Amino acid sequence: MLYICATPIGNLQDISLRAIEVLSTADIIVCEDTRVTRVLLNAHGIRYNKLLTLHEYNEQELTNQIIELLTQGKAIVQVTDAGTPGISDPGARLCNRVLAAGFKIVPIPGACAYITLLSIAGINHQSLFFGFLPATRAKRLKILELWSDVEYTVCIYEAPHRIIDCVTDIVDVLGKNRVLVMGRELTKQFETIKKSSAAELLDYITTDPNQQRGEFVILILPQLRHKDNNSLDLQAKKTAKLLLAELPPKKVAQLVSKIHQVAKDEVYNYLINLG
Repeated sequence: MLYICATPIGNLQDISLRAIEVLSTADIIVCEDTRVTRVLLNAHGIRYNKLLTLHEYNEQELTNQIIELLTQGKAIVQVTDAGTPGISDPGARLCNRVLAAGFKIVPIPGACAYITLLSIAGINHQSLFFGFLPATRAKRLKILELWSDVEYTVCIYEAPHRIIDCVTDIVDVLGKNRVLVMGRELTKQFETIKKSSAAELLDYITTDPNQQRGEFVILILPQLRHKDNNSLDLQAKKTAKLLLAELPPKKVAQLVSKIHQVAKDEVYNYLINLG
């Protein structure tokens, strides 16, 4: 049978006992890059029989070979460099062919960047996983426009060479006050997690070159519908609007909270609701 096995997204300790057992007993391990996979196998003392490389350019050819090996009764495990095969990584076409050929596929779950970030984002509504946005700006903008008025959080992945363009487009299409949660290099040494308005996040990234490196996960929170907030009096709202012209929402919330003795979260939510 074919096993689809999740591997750590950064920290090599984030692997299940089941994954170690399957990798240890497999006849063949199919991976993206043998150099990356060997690091993981060596870290856990896993002895392996054979490694095969599968990527988008040889997936069709190698799939034929894998089906022949399954016919011979071989146990095969597919992994990617990080995370789960088929989730923004090669593997979907392989699974389709293997299922069509009548063989069993067993998923071995594990670390997932999307779920990892979602778990600490502090949201209690529905979410949608999208994956990587299109590389071209015109197509990217068209996708972002679809999320201008949704009531759920959207998760996207992004590469370091496009992160500034991506967040810039989010600001342009969804507004500077749209709340985002960014996870960079999750579970790794230089992990960064930041929740802020889109404009604040863009400034944070552009002013620090270190924040432009690594792999990115971004949660785009829904645009909250405007509701009159009776807990903020008119003077507090007026002060908040005036300060917003010069300062980011988070700083405005801190100042208005001190000036008018109101909760920072209430001020921040009021500003976000302004759109």
